[in-house]
Amino acid sequence: MLIGFVLLVSACGHDACDALPVSERIYPTLEACQQMADRIHQRRPNAVLLCGEVHR
Repeated sequence: MLIGFVLLVSACGHDACDALPVSERIYPTLEACQQMADRIHQRRPNAVLLCGEVHR
């Protein structure tokens, strides 16, 4: 069961490695998660952020 989305940061850039959570917050929709990623990109343009599904 999908409960939301979490914002992740990739320490390896776009290479294949595990992404780490930015915070413990779970966003209810993909759009809400992406909006937060866009806000962070304004301050840290080189950060590789992605939204991942959270399942129960």
